[in-house]
Amino acid sequence: MSFNTSPTPDKAGRWIVSEFGGPSVMKWETWDLPTEISPDDVLVRIIAAGIAGTDNIQRAGGYPDPRTANPGFTPGYELVGEVVVIGSSAASKTSLAVGDRVASMCVVGAHATHAILPVTELIPIEATDDPVLVCALPLNYMTAWGMLKRSGVDLPPGSSVLIGSVSGGIGTAVAQLANAFNLNLKLIGTCSASKFDYVRSLGVTPVDRRAPDLVAQVKALTDGKGVDVAYDAVGSEQSLLQSYQATKEDTGKVIVIGVMDEIKADGTGMASSPSALHALLGARLQQPRTSFFSVMADHYLKSKDVFLEDFDAILRKVRTKELIPKVFKVVRLADEVQVHEELISGTNVMGKMVFAVDEKLAKQHGL
Repeated sequence: MSFNTSPTPDKAGRWIVSEFGGPSVMKWETWDLPTEISPDDVLVRIIAAGIAGTDNIQRAGGYPDPRTANPGFTPGYELVGEVVVIGSSAASKTSLAVGDRVASMCVVGAHATHAILPVTELIPIEATDDPVLVCALPLNYMTAWGMLKRSGVDLPPGSSVLIGSVSGGIGTAVAQLANAFNLNLKLIGTCSASKFDYVRSLGVTPVDRRAPDLVAQVKALTDGKGVDVAYDAVGSEQSLLQSYQATKEDTGKVIVIGVMDEIKADGTGMASSPSALHALLGARLQQPRTSFFSVMADHYLKSKDVFLEDFDAILRKVRTKELIPKVFKVVRLADEVQVHEELISGTNVMGKMVFAVDEKLAKQHGL
């Protein structure tokens, strides 16, 4: 077995949400890998695993997925790995072979050394693809691409866009994709003042997210008209109102991708239950031309063929280096608790964080 960067480097294992709460609820447990798996499944050795705000929500008990309804699950939305075992039926449904590299937007289970996944949830990639860069794509960059192209908005060249929380993983991805695909958009983004230089490096005009005249500043940057589309990752009443007011009168749209304001400030829980969150969000979406976009429900599950075509187009940009995903930190799998603490503070987050689960990969990144 290959050595990994977990607390048990010579054994398989996974992080478990032992109870809903703050980072300290994350517990490591070893795992005896099965000798047999279900016919339609594939056992994957994880090489890299993505880190995202969804992990924070899952740990706090607010993620609307049956698999995360009760403690005892492993968080982690995306991974890049190597095929170890292929189920008997799965072998006839795929061209994959043992040793092949794959990516997956698994939603849960990535913060581990191994995962058992349906063969239909695996995306073949090349052995030469950078696992850290590819690992940034399934959640962050596919969500961002969906916001730009699959969320019901029309953004012809010259359109103006307000990107909420632009310095985060998804906001950064929106900016990078708009530039890599030459969409010719006027990009404005909200962030803290300390991140202005970083945001400008993305080709985005920054606006202080705490500015009392935020809407007026956005209007001033768009000749008093407002933006064509505002992307909102916070989902609070105040944030949604500001986003709406910053759009063009009668035609501007607001696309909401999260309700991050419902996480308690210390990360120990949610202000509302997952079922209550659904109703709360519905109530907040009553503003005209405001809608919610989910990369899973509105892209991946709605039309998987289109999703895979989009993923392939973005991956080709990565291979040609026309797009280099912003991965600001690569960490060892053993650092799960510290990572969750950083997700809560958000102070230094600029782009994507990724676990180097494979020991060789970690050493390549100086870990």
